[in-house]
Amino acid sequence: MNQQPTKKLNRSLTNWVIRLHQIGYTDDFLAVNRDKLQCVQSGENFAISDLHVKLIDCGYDLLTRTYQYIHTIDTQVGYRGLLITNGILRLTN
Repeated sequence: MNQQPTKKLNRSLTNWVIRLHQIGYTDDFLAVNRDKLQCVQSGENFAISDLHVKLIDCGYDLLTRTYQYIHTIDTQVGYRGLLITNGILRLTN
């Protein structure tokens, strides 16, 4: 009975990914370092300062037992995707 709220948060994370994929955020991004992200599909690196990054939501991940933060990433060359991290992405100016 105590696990129901946790399952809802985990389900919420999955539902966000599905909804964002449906509206075109289909690429996956990884943090290379504190200043760059990499598009997994293309292998290209991007300076965070050159990207449009938006924090969408966070949810508890049962596998890692941490909160995971979902960000959308839009690049100047047309890649649109997601970055899921265990913290809010720090943006540089």
